[in-house]
Amino acid sequence: MASRDTRREENQKRFRKGNEALHDVVGAIVSEERPVRFLCECADDDCFGDVNVTLSEWESVAARPHHYLMIAGHERSEGEQVVDHVGEYEIARKPV
Repeated sequence: MASRDTRREENQKRFRKGNEALHDVVGAIVSEERPVRFLCECADDDCFGDVNVTLSEWESVAARPHHYLMIAGHERSEGEQVVDHVGEYEIARKPV
């Protein structure tokens, strides 16, 4: 059975994959100024929240290894820390 932290990490990777797929679909049809509803990339598998950011804002977070965009105050895995913000949302970095 997977540990709690392993499950949380898998959740975040699953949310990131979903956001990557969404980005690929809407990237060519949404204007840069228009916010897109991406999935919250927190560690909580029961989270159904979203973060409304532009494509470039999401890209800037996703381009950095071990960085995840989430609703402020949402559950983080052990060792993660908030390193920046995009508007009202937090960017958490996983320990390497």
